[in-house]
Amino acid sequence: MSFEEIYDEHFDYVWRMVRRVGVADASVDDVVQNVFIIVHRKLPSFEGRSKVRTWIYGIVRRVVSDYRRSRSR
Repeated sequence: MSFEEIYDEHFDYVWRMVRRVGVADASVDDVVQNVFIIVHRKLPSFEGRSKVRTWIYGIVRRVVSDYRRSRSR
C-alpha cells in the first residue's frame, strides 16, 4: 500500500481522532500533519503484523502525547 493510498483512506480517521482527544482547534492541522510525516517516514518499516489503522492509531497517540507535553511547558 502506498503512502498516498494510506493518506487518502485514513486522513478523516486521523483528523477525527486528533479532535476527539482534545487537541486545540488551532493545532489540529499541525498535529495531523505530524502524524502523516511520521507515517511517511516509518512506512517502509511497517511489517503488516497489524492493520494499518491500528498502526496509525499508535502513531496518533504518541504525537498527541508529545503535543500535550510540549503545551504544558
